[in-house]
Amino acid sequence: MKLTHKLHRVNLPKLCIGLLLVTAVFSCQKELHFDKEPEKDHNIILKFKPVASYDSVPLVLGKTYTNNFKEQYTPTGFKFYVHNFVLANTDSGKTFKLDNDKYYLVDFSDSTTTEIKLSVAPYVYNRLYFTIGVDSARNVSGAQTDALDPANGMFWTWNTGYIMAKLEGTSPKSSTGRFEYHIGGFSGADNVIKQVELLFPYPFSLDMQPGKESQMFVTCDANKWFFNPWDIKIADKPVIAEPGLDATHVAENYKNMFTLDSVYNEQ
Repeated sequence: MKLTHKLHRVNLPKLCIGLLLVTAVFSCQKELHFDKEPEKDHNIILKFKPVASYDSVPLVLGKTYTNNFKEQYTPTGFKFYVHNFVLANTDSGKTFKLDNDKYYLVDFSDSTTTEIKLSVAPYVYNRLYFTIGVDSARNVSGAQTDALDPANGMFWTWNTGYIMAKLEGTSPKSSTGRFEYHIGGFSGADNVIKQVELLFPYPFSLDMQPGKESQMFVTCDANKWFFNPWDIKIADKPVIAEPGLDATHVAENYKNMFTLDSVYNEQ
């Protein structure tokens, strides 16, 4: 028997082109599949909102409100320093510190300062802690930058330091027509630096999931500057603008102005 072999010609140019196309397709698929999204520098947005609780309305600078002593006032400036944020789960006892060394100046005349972006490890949290004011070391460290820049109008002198919080405006109850509460003091009995603890409103918690973002809304009640535990009447004390007993009383009041109003967890 005679064996015959059929030979098939191979078109090399077409074969090469086909191989290149297949390689390109698989290469694109590999890149599309494995490319990672840019990592976010935060997964929490903390939003501060000014209110005047006695009138039960959001506070807008330039509008008139009434405090608990029936005194009308029109705020034109409302700002304060915050730092040292800590989230905690009181059931497990676990805590997580956020941006410990960074200071933020919340200024309600500048909406860009009322949202603070933070990063936290995925977990479930039900307490928020932070400090209102500037610690003693920073008060005596000379000229600084960013939120602590003296150009922000929140610095007195090297020996009296920073204004921790400021509420000012006009009022018919003031003999001069103005009220001015510039609260500062960082040493001894004049220390007005305050720790704030906020409970999450039932049944909310901060349920951080990997790759997800959450938002917390904190209201800041200007009326709390005037009472509880100390009565501060504009008619009696329209100006408190130096360290001392009156400043410590106002600070004891305003540390209670914060309420964690709501929480939104991205699903």
